[in-house]
Amino acid sequence: MFFRKNIINLMFTDNYIKFALVDERSLSVRRIGEVKLKNGIIVSGKIMDEALLIKILGTIFRKYRLASSFVKLMVPDQNLIIKKMRVPTYLKGDDLVKYLRLELEESLQSLPFKDPIIDVVDYPNGEQDEDDKDIIMFTTSKEIMTSYLRVIQKHKKNVVDSFLSPLLTRKLYLYSKAIRNNDQRFTMFTQIRENTHILTVFDNEIPILSLRDTFEIEDYDEDFYMDQILDVLERICHFFQYQFTKNTETVQKIVIYTDINFTRNLQEIINEKMEIEVEIIKDLPVKSSINRDLTKYYLPISMSL
Repeated sequence: MFFRKNIINLMFTDNYIKFALVDERSLSVRRIGEVKLKNGIIVSGKIMDEALLIKILGTIFRKYRLASSFVKLMVPDQNLIIKKMRVPTYLKGDDLVKYLRLELEESLQSLPFKDPIIDVVDYPNGEQDEDDKDIIMFTTSKEIMTSYLRVIQKHKKNVVDSFLSPLLTRKLYLYSKAIRNNDQRFTMFTQIRENTHILTVFDNEIPILSLRDTFEIEDYDEDFYMDQILDVLERICHFFQYQFTKNTETVQKIVIYTDINFTRNLQEIINEKMEIEVEIIKDLPVKSSINRDLTKYYLPISMSL
């Protein structure tokens, strides 16, 4: 595999831009940073003030001496849909994508954006017969993704790859454990970020259910926030067991990545309330001369793992 030396990994949310400059040959983190965004520049993952975002990104590149021409980008979570669907077995490639687009347009499950980018993987553990099979569909907005590419390309940089945050969370876990695959089916990989929870149940390496929970925090109270976390974990585990799998399967393990520094032990609190194994992703074994905790930058760093 060919590795470029330095890659700028970018993560955009409505509230901030995070980056990690990684030397992929030595897998060493060279620089990290975060810049807060004013309200209204990005709203629900959509760029509302492109000119201002171009200026902010240019300032980041200059201030932190991010001279590399190569960028990796995390797809905005707000516009990402991961969905299990049942399709005719004979459909493949472009014909399958056309079929899915038509199905979504004609059904009540129509997408919240036009001209979607659609990718598909077969779900080998799903229901299969001669006529139909289960697939997992990944889709996001082409218009929104193009706007991010435009902002980055204004600075004469090339986006060489893009990533989905649920897949990055699983990647972080495997890398932290120095393993190639997790040995449990139906593991829920969970991101706890500011005012957002992203919960994705994987069947081995395939995400089969992904849900996003967004809320506003006015007066932060850790006990109340912990209760919210427990509530959403219990709700999604219940939904997965009783609605998604019709009481045939359960979530076997919860793996959590968070960039929030809780004063209480989140793992112990969840274990007290739920009879399920819980792990927190920590201690990512990457090289760095940066004398700071890298935890809050794990997602951009993981694009280079």
